[in-house]
Amino acid sequence: MISQVEHVARAFYDAENDGHSWDSTPNNIKDEFRLYARAAIALHEQLQNQKLAEAGRSTSVDISEAA
Repeated sequence: MISQVEHVARAFYDAENDGHSWDSTPNNIKDEFRLYARAAIALHEQLQNQKLAEAGRSTSVDISEAA
């Protein structure tokens, strides 16, 4: 099974390199795109966690205001 990192790396590569095959790309280039993918995934997770934390704070404020 292809990992999430690999999917994102391929998507980034495809966005920059129309017509070039990921499978024939040298490993050092693939590794560079995998680094970008890991960074993007980490940022996405961080933003999701912030949204969840903010939603939790707003819910607790709503509950306390209703009391």
